[in-house]
Amino acid sequence: MATSLMLRTNNAFKVGVGGGAVIDWKYYEVMYGERYMDTPDTNPEGYEESNLLNYVQNLDGKLLLVHGTSDPKVVWEHTLAFAKQAANLNKPLDYYPYVNHEHGVGGKDALHLYTKFKLLF
Repeated sequence: MATSLMLRTNNAFKVGVGGGAVIDWKYYEVMYGERYMDTPDTNPEGYEESNLLNYVQNLDGKLLLVHGTSDPKVVWEHTLAFAKQAANLNKPLDYYPYVNHEHGVGGKDALHLYTKFKLLF
């Protein structure tokens, strides 16, 4: 949600943190994606409009994306695709992969993550 708000609200938000962000709904798990979006074949416009890769050019604030490299819910490719698009468009992006974490960061790495939050402000 933070990533979407940073890109789609005409710069209403200047700082955000996205953790395990869904960037392209067609790559999200079927149980949630198709429950709310139908299938990419039956709702191509919805999938296209919700694909955050189409809005990276709008990024003007400070966005930190973090992702657990073993996330089974939101696969790492979401964040990697976003980071690549940001680089292609020369948009600054803070990004950190949490190695071997799933959909959430715990233990000592949580302290590291909270320290990164503090650096944004």
